[in-house]
Amino acid sequence: MKIKSNTLQFRRAMQLTLLATVTASVDLTLAGDELPITIIHAGTLLSVPGKLPRMKQSLVISEGRISQVTDGFISGSSISDNARVIDLSDRFVMPGMMDMHVHLTMKGSMDAEKIETTDSDYAMVAVENARKTLMAGVTTVRDLGASSGEAVVAVRDAINRDAIPGPRILAAGHALSATAGHADLVGVREDHAVLYRSSGVCDGADDCRRAVRAQYKIGADLIKIMATGGGADSNGKQDSAPEMFDDELLSIVNTAHRIGLKVTAHAHGTAGINAALAAGVDSLEHSSYLDERSIELYLKTGAHLVATASLFKYFQGSTLPEQVKRQLAKKATVVKKRFAKAHAAGVTFSMGTDAGISNHGENAEELVAYVDLGMSPMQALITATVNTATLTGLSEELGTLEVGKIADVIAFGTNPLDDINAVRDVRFVMRSGITHRYDVF
Repeated sequence: MKIKSNTLQFRRAMQLTLLATVTASVDLTLAGDELPITIIHAGTLLSVPGKLPRMKQSLVISEGRISQVTDGFISGSSISDNARVIDLSDRFVMPGMMDMHVHLTMKGSMDAEKIETTDSDYAMVAVENARKTLMAGVTTVRDLGASSGEAVVAVRDAINRDAIPGPRILAAGHALSATAGHADLVGVREDHAVLYRSSGVCDGADDCRRAVRAQYKIGADLIKIMATGGGADSNGKQDSAPEMFDDELLSIVNTAHRIGLKVTAHAHGTAGINAALAAGVDSLEHSSYLDERSIELYLKTGAHLVATASLFKYFQGSTLPEQVKRQLAKKATVVKKRFAKAHAAGVTFSMGTDAGISNHGENAEELVAYVDLGMSPMQALITATVNTATLTGLSEELGTLEVGKIADVIAFGTNPLDDINAVRDVRFVMRSGITHRYDVF
């Protein structure tokens, strides 16, 4: 997949938005409408996560892409008469983070009241959440469907044409679900107090093939399957049966792959995890009760594990009943051990938060959770950059800061390789060569 650079014009509305995000008096006004050559002085540069960072580096950015990476702090005049210099000489600079599991149309609070509303309203919620996400240093997301598929597609397209600020969005449209499954939110169900419209319900291999094509028709970039219920199933059993049959899962995967779309599956219960992996999904969300067979399938297929490991913190901080919190705390202990085992076995993790259930703008909490389950800080950063770029098929464009790649650049106040908590302190955000956040102090 090839990403086109964003248009090289700052619209007046975008200029005002950018200026509003700067926390100190910084002149981001451009000469004319052309995006100038930009030079970033990086005190510590992690250009390729997984390799050693380098000190006192200069990134030269032209037409939204990186044109040079050089030692030392070079002057603007050495490159161009109108080059601008961004001073991050006391910052840790790295590629933008990528979150593989968000729900931009959801409010992002465990305690938020959810109401039935229109696609237009959902789009406005997504606009607000997209900005929060970008300011948190997340420059690319996969939106995995919720209340509206079309709304997120519209917001994605508006971001792509620089009409509004936000991360690059890969949209799944509506999640595919069996009748009465986890994404069938139409009708009366005692375990769903909130009812949404959904066009992702399908039953039988042929109908599931149709449902994939329906998401493709509205502009989906990938397909999401609900392979199990939420948590495990409505009864909370880790060994619950999958919500789809094997022929349905295979039909979805084969159809999506034929038209060039990747597939991810929501799955908590062991049987559903293994069924989805055996069907050939490209990634699996949550994967709570994975077992030895799951690890074998992950390693065999190369599927990525999108763990959403930080969710448990949000559950404990919510207004859920205390009994439920105790059950979830017990589950967290079990799941953490299984994730640690999968990581030690070599399963590939890609960062994903389930923001929309957790809070938008706090995406980096996932990396803190990964270190807590046994990753090194560098391994955690790789899950949000190199691995996510591979999962999305965008490694030629994103994931590292190398010559020719899109200039998605972020900076932290301190070094996350020394303390992963530094990822909570984002000071600079650039997406496709456009500066959206620049905290001077």
